[in-house]
Amino acid sequence: MIGVGSLNIGYIFIILNMVVLGLSIPAGSVAMATIPVWLFTTITLAIACIILLPSAKIYEKIKWKELGYKTYFGIFMQSLFTVTLYTVFLLYGLKYSSVIAAGIINSMVPAVTLVLSFILLGERLNIRKSIAIILAVSAVLIMELAGANTEGESSALGITFMILAVVSLGLFFVYAKKFAVEVPPVTMAAGLCLMGLLTTLPMATYEAISFDWGKLTPGLWSAVIAYSLLGWVLAYVFTYLGIPKVPASTIGMATAIIPITATLYAVLFLGDELRTVDIIATLLLIISIFIAESKEREKVGNELTPTFEKKDAIGK
Repeated sequence: MIGVGSLNIGYIFIILNMVVLGLSIPAGSVAMATIPVWLFTTITLAIACIILLPSAKIYEKIKWKELGYKTYFGIFMQSLFTVTLYTVFLLYGLKYSSVIAAGIINSMVPAVTLVLSFILLGERLNIRKSIAIILAVSAVLIMELAGANTEGESSALGITFMILAVVSLGLFFVYAKKFAVEVPPVTMAAGLCLMGLLTTLPMATYEAISFDWGKLTPGLWSAVIAYSLLGWVLAYVFTYLGIPKVPASTIGMATAIIPITATLYAVLFLGDELRTVDIIATLLLIISIFIAESKEREKVGNELTPTFEKKDAIGK
């Protein structure tokens, strides 16, 4: 059993993770107006690696050469779903839709994970889970029918990209049910960012050739650095510090913090307009999260929280 103190610090890490994820969405939105998606992703990952790799070496003293094939494969798969696919789809979505819409759709993760678990793992869907899925889908349909912005078709395209981003994140959780590795949090974050950097580098190189680097103003560099710190460094470190200490149900319900943070920032600092439909969609998704995750703490917690084994960390 985990002590009260451990639970409290775990909750704090998870809440901080959701807050920084919510704040990273507006930072990415600002940069997407100028910087191509793959190039932006690679630059931010490179900055994150510069911070995380030395930190992992200094504080956790992991010897990378001693990590086995299973560990590297596990890190690669998690990086593929979360760093590469989730991020690229999210950033493409931000090019065609609003920060508020992105934050709201990101809260579909628990419902999407339930659907993917049913399709890929054959897990049963009870009435509670089915209602949660229906509410989450209804929220997105309401947003799409109303339009996330005034650009019509672009709004639908943006929502499509963001749904693909959420599906990618859901696939990560499904993968985590079957395979896991035990690596300290900073080292894990560093490994994910490094794998993501290698994966996105070819497309980023292609975009870099035709990109006008003179467009990178100090303001844009600030957005790039902010996203690197919020979306990569802090988000992943907080994630892997918190996951072992709390039930997965807590992580699912904490997802509701993302749209709240992103919406507040967008309205207060970016001048976005908060509409009635956005409020309704947010409430539906928050309700769906609580329906899906509450009363399932023990069972869902065992399924969604990665269970680490020492043998994976040493490659045996």
